[in-house]
Amino acid sequence: MANPIQATQSQDSTTIARLTGSLTVMNAPDLRVGLLEAIKANKPKILAINLADVDFIDSSALGVFVEARRQMTADDGSVTFTNVNADIRGLMRIMNLDSVFNFVDDEAELTAASE
Repeated sequence: MANPIQATQSQDSTTIARLTGSLTVMNAPDLRVGLLEAIKANKPKILAINLADVDFIDSSALGVFVEARRQMTADDGSVTFTNVNADIRGLMRIMNLDSVFNFVDDEAELTAASE
């Protein structure tokens, strides 16, 4: 299974992880390693996870996001999702994750806010 992290980019105190495809139990280990390595290497204040090219998320991926948030908050950082489609946003709302994660409509909005 292909790594779901298409690219990571760091600028200032923000690291952006662009994800792609379906995020499931099959690729959750690669997702976990990639996100935690990006956090460790860049030490960002904001980990932005761009879901523009993601079509499905299962509970395994949600668990990885919660783990990434735990790592970020331990270092006074946060996780923000960008470009989340309505289905995935609805899932996160049902799981009450919209109360623990930040959301912005698109990546450009996030980078503009940090300037």
